[in-house]
Amino acid sequence: MTNMSLKMKWKKTTGLLGMLLLVFSLAACTGNGSEPGLNTGGETNENQPAPGNHTPDNEAGETKQGTGTFVGLIDNHSAEIEVDGTPTAFQLDEALSEAAQNLEQGTPVSIEYVERTVEGDDSLKQLVLTKLEATSAEGTTDSGTTSELPAEKSLEVELEGKKEMRTATLAKGEGYAFYMFDGFSFDASTNKLTMDYDPGYHVVITKLPSGYDVEELAKTAKEDLSKIGKVEQWSGDQLYVTMRDAELFLIAQGGGLTQEYIVKNMGGQGFAFLINMPQREASEGFGPMAFASINTTVVTD
Repeated sequence: MTNMSLKMKWKKTTGLLGMLLLVFSLAACTGNGSEPGLNTGGETNENQPAPGNHTPDNEAGETKQGTGTFVGLIDNHSAEIEVDGTPTAFQLDEALSEAAQNLEQGTPVSIEYVERTVEGDDSLKQLVLTKLEATSAEGTTDSGTTSELPAEKSLEVELEGKKEMRTATLAKGEGYAFYMFDGFSFDASTNKLTMDYDPGYHVVITKLPSGYDVEELAKTAKEDLSKIGKVEQWSGDQLYVTMRDAELFLIAQGGGLTQEYIVKNMGGQGFAFLINMPQREASEGFGPMAFASINTTVVTD
């Protein structure tokens, strides 16, 4: 055999061996799953989080406390409570939902709640109630025990379209108390709150018996108010915002006089307020201050 034939035969042999080695090498790589970035053995790559293991940042913050006025249930899992004059939605669990069903609209309440971020939008907050308890107008519970009331407190009142804080002084009647502004006097023997500047402006307060009938009260009040003029029953947006939780609001005008008859449930106790307002100089300021005082009424026995 010539040298040329031997060289050709050697090249064919080495080429075949190289191809076989390449095939074996590829098979080995495929079998052991060693390709970078792949995990074929069911284990999680330490640099890559496991699927479904990410929790949105919606954990509850610190527990907050507050007071407000119960407006009503929105559905089985949420309720509306007026806090600082603003209707606010709160989420409820099953137990609190049952408790809320026993509350009447306008009931003062004490609350505790936490804030949670809404999944998908960290700018939105969800308020979740952890405690809901009926209280008196001054934050006392339904147990009948009244906490010590301060001699003075600051109340917000809106005068001439502007909201301002004014100091009010504690006044006590028979079985109840409330706060009145400077420039007012209270006679406990007649249950009458009077404006010093013009005594024609006054409020007569009546503590109603348990089981009072609003329809009967309305019937009697309409007969009395009709002596002044046409009697109208107002509700909703017709009313000053702090009076919208009233069970009854009647108004009559005539002969230079306006009278309003209001029934409100204050922490489980009914009160009637007869407001007398001559159409004179003090009319604009008297109404808002009288309403602010009424809303602080609390049972003391």
